[in-house]
Amino acid sequence: MTQVFLIRHGETEWNRLGIFRGTSEVPLNATGKRQAQAAGRYFTAIPLQSIYSSPRARALETATAVSQATGKAVAGDEGFADIDRGEWEGLSHEKVKERWPALYDSWLYAPKEVRFPGGETLETVQRRAWQAFRRVSGGAGGTVAIVSHHVTLRALLCGLLDLDLSHFRQFELVPASVSEVRLEHGIWVIHHLNDTRHLAAGGEEIADSKNKA
Repeated sequence: MTQVFLIRHGETEWNRLGIFRGTSEVPLNATGKRQAQAAGRYFTAIPLQSIYSSPRARALETATAVSQATGKAVAGDEGFADIDRGEWEGLSHEKVKERWPALYDSWLYAPKEVRFPGGETLETVQRRAWQAFRRVSGGAGGTVAIVSHHVTLRALLCGLLDLDLSHFRQFELVPASVSEVRLEHGIWVIHHLNDTRHLAAGGEEIADSKNKA
């Protein structure tokens, strides 16, 4: 059986404030660090064979907590990096809406059609994430953890379920949530989506990331 756990990184201040991230290096805040530790505890009884992570600091911090809990090393992979938001990075939703009102509306309601000014499209992100996913999952059996970002993971889930990217916003993944997919009879099946039991068990804040992607 091939089993893959998809982990969204813990909270950052930019998450909390609703500021667009992307390629920017933003560390976990205090809440995010506690969430990452809780995510690590999730895997103490799961025999992971490998851990892969986006090379962004917030993802690597979260992956490191999983590594410390399991004894498995972390391998960075650019395929799992966040979407490059170009000129939007570091800006609040209010500022982006003021400067790019039409494009901002498209991002909310037709994200498949958006190319960030100086940045990427969802299709580009999905393509590189899918290539990385196929490379690390192998398909020959094993249990793998991948730490990545809200946009990247949602685009990847669309690909795994053979859904058009117009369904991108139908997945909600809060910071430090864990989702599980398994390869069964040649297709990927979701067993858990946006699992936050580990956060609730540790008394950690479960942040609502709606409209902060």
